[in-house]
Formats: sequence, structure tokens, C-alpha cells
Amino acid sequence: MLPPVDRADAGSRLAVIMGCGRLGVSIATALSEEGYGLRILDTDIAAFDLFPPGMIEEGHVVPVVADGTLESGLREASIQDADIFVAVAGRDVQNALAAQIAQHIFRVPTVICRINDPARKEMYDQLGLMTISATKLATDMIVRTSVG
Repeated sequence: MLPPVDRADAGSRLAVIMGCGRLGVSIATALSEEGYGLRILDTDIAAFDLFPPGMIEEGHVVPVVADGTLESGLREASIQDADIFVAVAGRDVQNALAAQIAQHIFRVPTVICRINDPARKEMYDQLGLMTISATKLATDMIVRTSVG
């Protein structure tokens, strides 16, 4: 179990990100540059190799090998102290489940999850989740470019 988050060391804000693929690493890097302390969850320890050299070693990102769809995994990542939770793992259902736990159980102030399936995105939007869909964003951009 990781020690509690020290706000003096982690900056004034803490972000917990579930999913350490290219998108998760990109978001973590950008939030780190904005002064966030970061905990990033993934079930595959090799996923953390995607981080640029020094980010983990210098403490900008704390890797947590755990399942973000489980309360125990989220607690290990200090979700109870998070100001923002971002779910960008590979599967929509995992992202939605983790986001609902963060929002409804841990009351994280800002919860964002990636949902690629447009029908699921609409459903989760209606449930009050803040969702992002790469499929919808790309479709909208292509249609605007083609029509405009």
C-alpha cells in the first residue's frame, strides 16, 4: 500500500488515472506539467515503460499496479484524496465502472471517462458521467471538414 498523499509534495491537486496506454501517459504528462500530483493505475507493470525517462524516477508519477475497477485498487491509488479521476483503459465497460465508483462512492469532484461506443456514451452521459468519445470526436471533425 502506498503512503497517504502529501499535498506539499504532490502539489495542491491530485489526479488518478486508470489506464497506462498512450492516452493515459499523454494525459499524465500534461497534468504533471500543470502541477498535478499523479497516481496512474494499470494491471500490467510493463505499461509503465511508456513514460518518458525520469517521470516515475523523479516522482512526478506514482505507478500503481492494480485493478481500477475494484475499490481496493482505487484506494491503493489514493482515490479518496483525488481531485480528478480519469478512466482511459482499453474497454468502455471498465472505464464506466471505475468512473461510477470514483463519482458515486468516493465523490471525486471531477470524473472523466473514455467511452468509444457512441451508443454507450449516450447512455453513460444520461447517467451523469462526463464522457469523451474519440469515435464521436473524429466523426464530428470529418463531417465538419467534409461539409464545410
